[in-house]
Amino acid sequence: MMCPCCGDDIRIGAETCPCGARFVGVPLDETPARIRHYGPAMTALLLLALAIALTAILTKWLAPLALVPAWLAMRALRLEKRDPASYGGRQVAAVTLGLALVGMVGMATYGVSSIPRALDNYRVRRVAATEAAMHHVAAILEDYKLTTGSYPKNTDDLKKVLSEAMPSDYWEKTIRYRSETELVAEGNRPDAIAKVSYTKFELRSAGADGIDGTDDDIIMRDGVFFTSAEIKKLPAVRTSSDR
Repeated sequence: MMCPCCGDDIRIGAETCPCGARFVGVPLDETPARIRHYGPAMTALLLLALAIALTAILTKWLAPLALVPAWLAMRALRLEKRDPASYGGRQVAAVTLGLALVGMVGMATYGVSSIPRALDNYRVRRVAATEAAMHHVAAILEDYKLTTGSYPKNTDDLKKVLSEAMPSDYWEKTIRYRSETELVAEGNRPDAIAKVSYTKFELRSAGADGIDGTDDDIIMRDGVFFTSAEIKKLPAVRTSSDR
């Protein structure tokens, strides 16, 4: 043991030093103090709070971020178990791990249950995009009919009206155009010359499967949308040679 006055070594238990210094108390323990670390547990807790905030503010699909604080919480528990004198925060780590696991299970259940709705919303968006393209063409057709008295005879005539290629549906397939023909007599005279008038039209998308005549077809007739099943119930339509 070293004398605090002169610095010489003296035997343990001595009350005085050769330099005359006297000990007035028990010598301090020379064992270094060990501070318990709470960093791993608190880091896991803070990251869990961040994951919850991001999931709530942005999107539920960020819920898997809770895996990171869950892993950190498990690590904090292992450190505390292996060296309890150096690491603390066992309760904080246990609570963090529990919250992370419960949150992940809850969000996973919610995510699985929302898959059908997400798929339906995705289908609705695809159909809506195709219907928007059809509405655009229908507006041009109506303006053309107001000017000429009938719709274009076929797709080639319609392209001249559009001054561009026929628009495509969501699946990058060209929307098909067909017109109905009617023989209309000019006047009531017996010798009247009949002419062809195109007074109805159909716009059709083959839908997601790309096959005409199936249930997923998107069909507009005269500005009104029909399902494939409804079209099958309608009377047969006499169409132009454009198919």
